[in-house]
Amino acid sequence: MRWGVTDAAVGILLAAACSLGWAWLTRTVVIDEWLQVLGAYLAVWVPLVLVLCIADVARGRRSFAADFGLRFRFIDLLWGVGTGLLVRGLVTVIELAWTGRTSLDGGVLALPTGFAFWFGLVLAPVLLGPLIEETFYRGLVQRAVQRRTRARAAVAASVAVVVSALVFGLAHLAQGAALSPTAAGVAFVSTFVFGLAAGALAAATGRIGGAIIAHVVFNGLLVLAIVT
Repeated sequence: MRWGVTDAAVGILLAAACSLGWAWLTRTVVIDEWLQVLGAYLAVWVPLVLVLCIADVARGRRSFAADFGLRFRFIDLLWGVGTGLLVRGLVTVIELAWTGRTSLDGGVLALPTGFAFWFGLVLAPVLLGPLIEETFYRGLVQRAVQRRTRARAAVAASVAVVVSALVFGLAHLAQGAALSPTAAGVAFVSTFVFGLAAGALAAATGRIGGAIIAHVVFNGLLVLAIVT
């Protein structure tokens, strides 16, 4: 495999640039709600998927399973559900200690409707997001860092888990920054903690199936709390 840290950095920078560009465009031009929601996700996902495809086809083994560990086994369902529940519980405790409330406290005053609801609140964060983000952050970033780290296997794996979790947390920092410094801090810590757990699971199993399931459960519990 010829892909590595450079490919990961390109994907991260492109996603950040496209996300900032779309945010600027939505503040400048009047855009329908459904298109704002769709564009916000695509601005992040398209660069990540593009880099993954180029790395796999042009610089890899032309197999997402071989390159990024995109494989599932039945045991991944058990590990993933358990990890997702455990980390959501841990994050809830951290939020409660930090802010006095949690993101699971209850619903919002006005839920979006139509496409903004089904895609922006259900399909994107619960199904599509976990698949794309875990393939990139745990499949490409973590593996690239581990291969680049010149150390014993256990040390290299640990460094890769921490780095991928840190990058994952920083990528979600802007979501909370638009609201308040406290929200930004909570967003970073929660995604960083999840990234550590998902990265450890991917490193232990050698595949990202469990991490994807954990991500689905982690996000799904939050969505469930919002809609109920």
